[in-house]
Amino acid sequence: MYILQNALKNLMRNKSRNIMIGAIIFAIVLTTVIALIINNTASAVIGEYKERFASQVYITPNMQKVMEEARKNSTDGKVLIKKPEIPSEQLLQFANSDYLKESIATGSIAANNADIRAIDQDDTNQSETNSASIVGGGGGIMTSAGSNGNYKLYGDYWQNFNDGLRSLDSGRLPEADGECIISSELSDNNSITVGDVLTFTANMGVDTPSDMDFSNAQDGDKVTVNDKEYTVSISAMGTVRLQREVTYKLTVVGVYLDLTDEYANSNMPKSAGLNRRNEVLTTLDTLLAERSIDETGVMVNVTYYLKNPELLPEFDEEVRAKGLSDIFNVDTDTASYEKVVKPVEGLKSISITFMVVVMILGSIILLLLASISIRERKYEIGVLRAMGMKKAKVAFGLWLEILTITCICLVIGLGIGTMVAQPVSDMLLKNQVEAAQANTSQSPGDGTITSGNPSGMVLGGAQLGGGVQANAKPVSEMKIALSAYTIMEIIIIAILLASFAGIVSITKITKYEPIKILMERN
Repeated sequence: MYILQNALKNLMRNKSRNIMIGAIIFAIVLTTVIALIINNTASAVIGEYKERFASQVYITPNMQKVMEEARKNSTDGKVLIKKPEIPSEQLLQFANSDYLKESIATGSIAANNADIRAIDQDDTNQSETNSASIVGGGGGIMTSAGSNGNYKLYGDYWQNFNDGLRSLDSGRLPEADGECIISSELSDNNSITVGDVLTFTANMGVDTPSDMDFSNAQDGDKVTVNDKEYTVSISAMGTVRLQREVTYKLTVVGVYLDLTDEYANSNMPKSAGLNRRNEVLTTLDTLLAERSIDETGVMVNVTYYLKNPELLPEFDEEVRAKGLSDIFNVDTDTASYEKVVKPVEGLKSISITFMVVVMILGSIILLLLASISIRERKYEIGVLRAMGMKKAKVAFGLWLEILTITCICLVIGLGIGTMVAQPVSDMLLKNQVEAAQANTSQSPGDGTITSGNPSGMVLGGAQLGGGVQANAKPVSEMKIALSAYTIMEIIIIAILLASFAGIVSITKITKYEPIKILMERN
């Protein structure tokens, strides 16, 4: 207790000297507080965006390889680019990987129902049901404008419920195969209630076998492929398609309210097949149950999320081994990640560099001041030692003085640093964003970053061009927060700083004997 009381009295006896030491410690603590708050907040932001962009896998066709393949297969000089597709079973097989944190599989097919009337249905222009296409790599499902059928059956697509755009009005979500939910508008227009059974018809297709001759085939002819009967359909360009009709009997178990727009954009013509109120939601297994492995019709889209972005090469190797063609690229959205996070990384680098510089210079100045201070107190230390006080207690008393000053500066520094960190962060981040935008404007293009070939063609859930377009904007605002972890870091640094200043200086004094100190004083 005497050592503590003496340390506090010494602080008051040497105010001017201790104020100088306190000013240096305060400057270091304040800088450390601001830098660590910005650094830890930036690290959290970077981690969040890294998880968002760099963990989602995109399997996209490579435009250059698609063109090369088309030229190689050309026989009459005409280059016909065929849409590259991945079999649905293969997409689902890729999901069984130890490198994935999770995978989300959805499906879609266009359908008709002769017993009920769809929203915006035009009976005078109803055409044959065709398969729907899914566009987008997990962000949302959009059917292509060319697909027919008054209804869209979606399997395991609940994203709008997760986003709060849809909610149950009555009933429940499908829990078993053969169950579905419909929109409240479709329910009201047709007096459909929970428990009713709806019968939808859709078309499944199969590739024309190479060993079959269709030169004399006519529309409506029947052929058998893999023990299933298909109807021949010939397009205006002479393309032969083989299709068969399947039936989905779905029990309505719920009705949902929809806050989304009826059409994806206002320029779309009114059509039952494009109206979102005609979307019937069921399970993916329900859609796949009516389809054979070698058939097309149900368009399956699987979004993969890696456990760690660094596992991409291993996942790429695995899906290649499972049969993925070399015509496809396996990538993550690193372009968007770099564009969004680059200013934050620059901010983090600046804050840490500034903190290190201030700590080094401040420690040197603090060390010099502490050394001068203790040299001036050699006689006091000699008296204490001559009275029988051990070196350890003398050193502990001197360390308590610096520690007390540090604690006072720490409390003040935390308060001021927390208030100052936000405007400092905003100013530095603004400069980083402007610098990033300046670099972008100097590069060719319209500012959109595209990895791989800059083609924008989207085909059935994949972007034909070998990359993913990055339309994300850089982070322009970062909400600063002082966490318990940051406070702990600051306290540890402050204690180490006080200990360094005290111990290094004390060792220069305690190595002398008391009699020698007193003789030098005389």
